Amino acid sequence: MRYALGQVRLGLCSDTFGNLAALERALDVFARAEADRVYFLGGRLADLEKVLARRAGGSRDAPIPASDREFLGAVESALSRQLSAAADPLASKVVRIASKACPEYRGGATPKKQVDLVDGRVACLVHDKSELTRDDIENATLILHGNSARAAIVAIGPRCFVTPGHLRHPAPKDRPATFALLEAGPRELRMTVFGEDAHELRSETAVLGRTTTRLTVR
Repeated sequence: MRYALGQVRLGLCSDTFGNLAALERALDVFARAEADRVYFLGGRLADLEKVLARRAGGSRDAPIPASDREFLGAVESALSRQLSAAADPLASKVVRIASKACPEYRGGATPKKQVDLVDGRVACLVHDKSELTRDDIENATLILHGNSARAAIVAIGPRCFVTPGHLRHPAPKDRPATFALLEAGPRELRMTVFGEDAHELRSETAVLGRTTTRLTVR
């Protein structure tokens, strides 16, 4: 895959619901593409934290030590893994959005909606686009959301709605699991869609400010 210079690259993923292997492959793709940011658009934040812990050399699934000796052994093992593991280039680039399936949604520890700037454009991030208000939509150029059966770019006037689809396993019939890499240039968006096995499926391009899109299937 080749990337144009001067574009902002965004990793997009959502709705993993326990599919840690696919999420880990998605983060690997984002790291290789040198994504500027990664947007996890809801659908169980605990999955994201487990995968980030794995990438850092730790484990969120380790058993609880039964004795002081086991505890010290676990600490020494964790420190050894941390020292040997390379720094995760994505750790500081992840932006999290809570969905109704997350405890953080009710507690407010992670925002339900968030505004970010993408190459000078206002982007509104949300899991379920039905939660958007009129002000959210009017003030944003990009609407990035999860809770979708299929990855897509939908251009409506000067705005683009973008979703990476879902990463559920098993995937619903005729709704394959996907994630996406979005490249935002001065005049257009290009989204590359990947299957859960990290193979490129297709690309979609939307010209900003217009209602036409181009689809390329590979």
